[in-house]
Formats: sequence, structure tokens, C-alpha cells
Amino acid sequence: MKKVITILLLALTSSISFAQDDSSATPPATTFGGSADAYYKYDFSEIPVGYTSFTNTHNSFELGMVSLEASHKWKKASVFVDLGFGGRAREFTYNDNQYSFMIKQLTFTYELSDSFKITAGTFGTHVGYELLDAVDNKNYSMSYAFTYGPFFNTGVKAQYTSGKFSFMAGVSNPTDFKSAMETGTNAKTFIGQIGYVADTGSAYFNVTTGKSNGSPIRNDEGDVIAPSDEDKTQFDFVATKKLGDKFALGFNGTYAVTNNNIDGDLDGDWFSLVLYPTYTFSPSLLLAYRLEYMDTKDAAPSAGAIAGSSIIGNTLSLNYKVGNLTIIPEFRIDSASEDVFVTTDGAFKGVNTYALVAATYTF
Repeated sequence: MKKVITILLLALTSSISFAQDDSSATPPATTFGGSADAYYKYDFSEIPVGYTSFTNTHNSFELGMVSLEASHKWKKASVFVDLGFGGRAREFTYNDNQYSFMIKQLTFTYELSDSFKITAGTFGTHVGYELLDAVDNKNYSMSYAFTYGPFFNTGVKAQYTSGKFSFMAGVSNPTDFKSAMETGTNAKTFIGQIGYVADTGSAYFNVTTGKSNGSPIRNDEGDVIAPSDEDKTQFDFVATKKLGDKFALGFNGTYAVTNNNIDGDLDGDWFSLVLYPTYTFSPSLLLAYRLEYMDTKDAAPSAGAIAGSSIIGNTLSLNYKVGNLTIIPEFRIDSASEDVFVTTDGAFKGVNTYALVAATYTF
């Protein structure tokens, strides 16, 4: 009997110890993080408003964006919250009410298995090489491919991963709208991606098709009176490759077709080819170059002032890291085939040249 009691006590003690050591018995803590950026820009061409995102200023110190992120995972389910405050966030969420909180991303994910997961909510686009947060890019200013492509989707997507390959498909509200009610239409956007990730490189083929991300027609009170009258299909390819310990190369090729539902004469297409070579001198010093050719000669009028022209962009950026702080001196020259850039005195130029110094910080 004593042996039986001893065995039972040992078994009970072991069970209690195992329960205390089992991390799944207690939900993990929420993880918090974020970033911030700011810059000063001087435009030698005196062109304060260009045609790319987030740096449309001249001779001014500017606050970029503060991002606050929180994530939590419990067993197979997780949530990710990404809030943005500042001019960068306002431009990114340009279809949202300007007085609302800038919800950049809000996603709920459920992992059905180690290989298959479903995500619902608002998430950044899968299209393109560059990302919204300045800390995630080596160049501070943005490409034309980023500016004229989609920003985000609100909907649901499923992703399956098998070894080095991944497959994603989803459906969302019209591009860049968090609420379909704001578009005045029940149309949806369909998205997809095939990805390959290896030890020294990656490649992604992306597609998005559906209602254009152009803003709907509104009356003087701001109410939607008609939806956007364009549909847009975009094919996109992104690749990265490390060539040794110091040199890396990125590439983004994207092609978009716009169809006008009212007037076929307003149809159009454009494409952009972007090269991203980087050279690392040391862990604290990196040189990044971006060469872009943007062709909008056959673009629809909705492309704005650059429609009917082409632009070659050259951007050179130095990244100097001090802990979590990165200082980015940058010089950029954009040359257009037509005089599309407007100076402060109303003159038109074919070249836009400027320099900026930016600072980013992660926490």
C-alpha cells in the first residue's frame, strides 16, 4: 500500500510540474513595437509637388509617420494591429475619413495547419517591392510603381506553403477601401500570388484585378453619388538576390491595364521597371541605388499629369545606422519625356532634382 501511495504521489507531482511547465496553459504576452520617421527636403527645381508619395514638399522640415504595432498569438489564432499617425499615414489611407484613426493594418489569422492559414481584415498589398513604413525601405522617397499601384486590401485571403513555394488567393473590397460602403458599389477585387523563397533570393508573381482604386464621385457634402468607373488589372513580378556578403539586387516589374466602363476611349495601360542594387560597406553603412523607368505613354487620363509621357528616376541613398536610428541622405533626379513637373511660379519642366535627409527609428 505504501508503494502504491508513493507512486500516486509521484504521478500527481509530475502532472502538476508538467502543467506548470506547459507554456500553452497560459496565453503569451502581447508584443508591442513601432517606428517613426522625419525628413528635410530641398527641391533644386522648386517643384514642391511631384508625382510620387510622401515627399511632396520643398525647403521644409517634415514629420513622416509614427507607427504603433501590437500582435498576439494564442494557439492557432493571432491578431495584428498596425496604427499610423502623420502625413505618410494620411496619404496611404487617402480614401478614409480624415478624422478617423489611421488603421494601416488590422488582421485576424487562423492557422488550419502548419502549411495553410486564412487571414481576414485590412492588410498591405502584396504587389510591388517597396513598403509603406520608411524603416522597411533603403530609399526614403518612393517609386512611381509604388505610388500608382495598390496600397492595401480589406477582405480575406488564404495562403498555402509547401517547402520553398507559397500560394495565396483572396477577395477584398475595391482596392484601397476599408469599407465597400464608401465606394458606392458591390464590386470586389481579386488577388493572388505565387512565391518562391530560397536561401539567397526570392521571387514572387502577383496579380490583382477589380474595381480601380480611384476615388468615387462625391457631391459638395462629401457623399458618394457614383462609384469609380474604372476596372484595373495589374500583373507584378518581384525578385531579390544576394550576390555575396556585400552586394544584393532587387527587381520589380509591373504592368497595369485600366478599362473604363463608360467610355472605352478612356482605356489605357502603363508599366514600370525598377532595379534596386545595394552595397553594404559595414553593418552600419549601406549604399542603395534605385533606377526606374515608368512608361505612361498609353495610360488612361486617370493617371493624371504624367499620362502620355515616360519618366526615368535615379535615386541614390546612403543608410547610416546608429543602433535603431538610421540616417538617410538622399539625392534624386527624375527626367520626363514631357514637361510634366510644375514649379512654384507655374512654369513647366521636364526634370525634377532634389535632395533630402531623413531619419528613421524602430522601437
